[in-house]
Amino acid sequence: MTLRQVHLNRLKDSKFQVVVVGGGINGAVSAAALAASGLKVALIERGDFAGITSQESSNMVWGGIKYLQTYELPLVWNLCGSRNHLLEAFPNRVRPISFLAAIGPTAPFGKILASLGTALYWVLGRFKTKPPKLYSVTEVVENETLINPVGLKGAIRYDDALLIDNDARFVWDFVKNALSHDAVVTNYVSMEDASREQNSWRLHLKDCVNDETFDITTEVVINAGGPWVKDLGSRFHNETVHRVALSKGVHLVVPKLTTNNRVLAFFDEAGRLFYVIPMQDRSVIGTTDTRVEDPVSEVTDEDRDFVLAQANRCLNLSKPLTKEDIISERCGVRPLIVKGKKDVSKIDWTALSRKHEIEFNKNSKIVTIFGGKLTDCINVGEEIVEIVKKLGLKISKIKNWYGETDQERYKDFLSAFKESQSFSESDFEIVAPALWRRHGLDAFKILDLMHEDQENTLRIFPELDLTFGEVKYMLENEMIQKPQDLWRRRTAISLLRNEAEISENLLIKRVNSLF
Repeated sequence: MTLRQVHLNRLKDSKFQVVVVGGGINGAVSAAALAASGLKVALIERGDFAGITSQESSNMVWGGIKYLQTYELPLVWNLCGSRNHLLEAFPNRVRPISFLAAIGPTAPFGKILASLGTALYWVLGRFKTKPPKLYSVTEVVENETLINPVGLKGAIRYDDALLIDNDARFVWDFVKNALSHDAVVTNYVSMEDASREQNSWRLHLKDCVNDETFDITTEVVINAGGPWVKDLGSRFHNETVHRVALSKGVHLVVPKLTTNNRVLAFFDEAGRLFYVIPMQDRSVIGTTDTRVEDPVSEVTDEDRDFVLAQANRCLNLSKPLTKEDIISERCGVRPLIVKGKKDVSKIDWTALSRKHEIEFNKNSKIVTIFGGKLTDCINVGEEIVEIVKKLGLKISKIKNWYGETDQERYKDFLSAFKESQSFSESDFEIVAPALWRRHGLDAFKILDLMHEDQENTLRIFPELDLTFGEVKYMLENEMIQKPQDLWRRRTAISLLRNEAEISENLLIKRVNSLF
């Protein structure tokens, strides 16, 4: 019986203290924090975990330097603190990285203001990163040949952090932690409707794999619907002060543009920050900020033309990037917070808040999460625990609900990996850290699979760190139902390789034949 089926059986006809609806980053951290507090928790997601918004970020763990432009100092202070905390809690999954911001003809300020802004950012970041540094045009040309020198006034270096693996994989870390604290967790389960019965909620659910319907009951419901938060709330007849407006952000993945391990930052033609971000052996360029009405959006030709035009304008390339250079695309919708009944059409779009808000109703015991960012996820989880406490549920001491808690065994794993006769020096440098980063102590189990069969040591693509043995382990232990769950979310293969490369890969064909 698969792990998902085990949890589906546990979910059916059960009574819970809290049910979290929505398996993006907000839902995952809520379930992990509540389960670690000793509550009987269920997490349901109608698609795959991190299947929409939470798989489309820039992969940055940052303090939000661009929010200094809108004078949101408290938000930047909180995000910087969250970034520092994640760097400490996830030393293998989150790494510090330098940003080199070009002060070019479209920058909304000059070198002096850039220096003051990054200095303030460093202060708000509690001095936990390297101090910023201003570069002259000559120094920029010497240090980063990829920056177009035409109209350049200089550049400023500041530091933030980046997820080494993709954002959806990071969400799975919290889902896994919820599982380890005995939460009942299922993907591809939809909440069709809800009804209030005495002092509890009856949720009418559907297994989206076989269309089977069943009910569960719970005292408290967490609405972590992301862009669908309003639609989900209407099923509980829950009125809220806040609502969300939707903004589409597009990134394009292209061949690696620079050998320097840093993020390049520019200002697009509207004066908004625009990035070239490293992603293993590729580069990610973007993002956009476009108002939309639909929570599910697609990349348009206009989006592609805009992103490519900004990259070609800002970068000193031997030949311009074209649509033929696009390996994959990311298109996500940000839920931005609007308070009250303001007419969003009359609000400065870029001024809408990127922070999160959490509302709760003491009578109906509905908790609603609005907005939020990956960087701020730990705060969301801890706030949810405090709110549930206010709703009358007894909380035991919360413990070990996030972070890498088994670092003392990392050296043991590296020693075991190196002692094996099955691996090359390249495997030790590339594969071993990736196994530990993604699986922690479970990396020992994958190493055993590799010892059992030499085929399991094969890399899916020779240049990348994913092996056939790791894929087998994921299929068995990570509730994967569809190929995209594996190649897009548990791993980043469909971001790093184009459709032709993936369809021609023999190992991928073998894996996909199992679905």
